[in-house]
Amino acid sequence: MLFHVFSSFIINVQIIKTWKTSTYSSLNVCGKKIVDYLEYFDNPGFIQTGMRNYSYYTGIERGYEYYSPNASSKQTKIVFKNNNIPIDLPGRTFESKFKINSIFTILGGQLENDEFRNRVIKSMSVRLFTLHPNISHIDVALVKKQFPSLEEIQKGKPIKIEENTVYNISKD
Repeated sequence: MLFHVFSSFIINVQIIKTWKTSTYSSLNVCGKKIVDYLEYFDNPGFIQTGMRNYSYYTGIERGYEYYSPNASSKQTKIVFKNNNIPIDLPGRTFESKFKINSIFTILGGQLENDEFRNRVIKSMSVRLFTLHPNISHIDVALVKKQFPSLEEIQKGKPIKIEENTVYNISKD
């Protein structure tokens, strides 16, 4: 148990350190201080490699981002529709459908990148046409949600939801 807790700590320190190059500008003041401080916390390469392998094996490589007080104020999601009715994403079990939906939350900001988004949409559309042979047309929409701060919510500011159809794909 202690090894697992220690491993989780080391792995999450490594993950948080990567924020310096990826999401540093979106961190709040507290988050930036933590990332800056963790630069001084270094592990030998063999420990990092061992912890990375252990995290993949146990499934803890995802980190503590889910519980972060530095949660994003926006969310971007892709929705596939046929005749204005959402299409179920592929997955045979609740867990697999949950994982596919979670991917969109995890990838959120990357869906703003046209090239990346196009690859995801192309792959998912091909799969959806295969799973639903009766569907010949799919509309793909980006749903963007902008969440106000707690202070703004107390003043009555609502969550801003914007949905734009970005692609109309035919099976042919």
